Amino acid sequence: MLLITISPQFLRPSFLPLKRLVYIYLITAIAIIGISEISLYFFIIRNLEQQSNHELLNLVEVAAPSLNIVKTQGLQNLEQEIPWQNLFAEKEQTLEWFNHRGKLLAKEGNNFLSPPLKPNLSTNNKTKEDFPLFKRSGQVHTVTIAVYTNNLDSKNISLEGYIRASESTEQMDTIRNKLQLGLAIGGTLALLLISISSIYLTQQTIIPVKHGLKKLKKITTDVSHQLRTPLTRISMATEILLTHTDKIQPSDTRKLKIINDAVEQLKHLIEDLLSLIRIDLTANVEELQITDVSLNLLLQTLKVQFAPLAHTNNIDLQIQIQNNISIRGNTAELKLLLTNLLENALNYTECGGKVHLSANLSEETVVISVQDTGIGITEQDLPFIFQHFWRGESAKSRRPEGSGLGLTIARAIVQRQGGIIKVNSQPGQGSCFEVNFT
Repeated sequence: MLLITISPQFLRPSFLPLKRLVYIYLITAIAIIGISEISLYFFIIRNLEQQSNHELLNLVEVAAPSLNIVKTQGLQNLEQEIPWQNLFAEKEQTLEWFNHRGKLLAKEGNNFLSPPLKPNLSTNNKTKEDFPLFKRSGQVHTVTIAVYTNNLDSKNISLEGYIRASESTEQMDTIRNKLQLGLAIGGTLALLLISISSIYLTQQTIIPVKHGLKKLKKITTDVSHQLRTPLTRISMATEILLTHTDKIQPSDTRKLKIINDAVEQLKHLIEDLLSLIRIDLTANVEELQITDVSLNLLLQTLKVQFAPLAHTNNIDLQIQIQNNISIRGNTAELKLLLTNLLENALNYTECGGKVHLSANLSEETVVISVQDTGIGITEQDLPFIFQHFWRGESAKSRRPEGSGLGLTIARAIVQRQGGIIKVNSQPGQGSCFEVNFT
């Protein structure tokens, strides 16, 4: 017996794109199976109805010459000449003869109710093109033909009467119900097998992807380490030279500061890239080390960390939080998220401005907001602020050394931990970033 297990990792946020592909595949499979079964159902039912119409039509056409005998001599004389009982031996069928006014003359076959012939049928149907007339009423299926005199002059056709063959639809309804049940069971089984196979194949596809992600994560870690080592040496050398300005020319001091600033910018860029890669490549909850994180302790730590920067830039930094708020998440990533949002607010707020960080519990949702009175973001720039390396013109002029990855990292962390990040901003009035965790 084949056992297929669904890995819990398949249900995690990191595999949402793969889940979306499976959903699309299943929806497509449902549509294909549904359309195929509906088409097959109507094709079979249509063929059965056509077969029934054809049989009844053959019956009334065979009986057409007998109308004159029934009208003049009665059904008893007709039964002596033709063995009508053989025509009704297998199926529940009835044959009826009517005069040109629609009055019933005779009836032969199984006794079940047939719809009456319309009294005005002879006045409304005067040409051969109106017949045969197929109709279904309740559980009775009928075929009616008109019988005309066989004159050589086609312009003087006279209506002799009508012959109608009837058949019970119980057998057809039974076949229809069985067909519906069979298609429903078959479609359900097919969809179940497709669902199991699609999930299984997706899991098998994920296995080499996971191995590739692990290798890529190791490579990026090694590369970042190899890059940081020479940059650290350059930074140390420039700092040593800058501390001994008496041994270098004054014109070289400015060059050394440019080199040192560039090195620091590269180091910061490498750290941002490494953080972003780690977020994108980490798929297992075990690697994330999800725990209950106390926002009170985390925000107090951030307040101590950013208080000197806020004081230097003469910015009023306020942190407000309700007591005892905890959320499930990774402490390091949540700290990086709030660090990027606070750095972004402090770096783009003028001296004398305000930055307000708050955390509140609304029903079952934790709402964290970072609001500033900085330069703000234009409406045209808002759709692009979370893109890699994207920076608006006002941000570039305010802080040229920015990497353009801070908000990208923030959104990646929020999405990976199942949250939502929103932004509301007006140029010259500041911005408000709001993060919701459930």
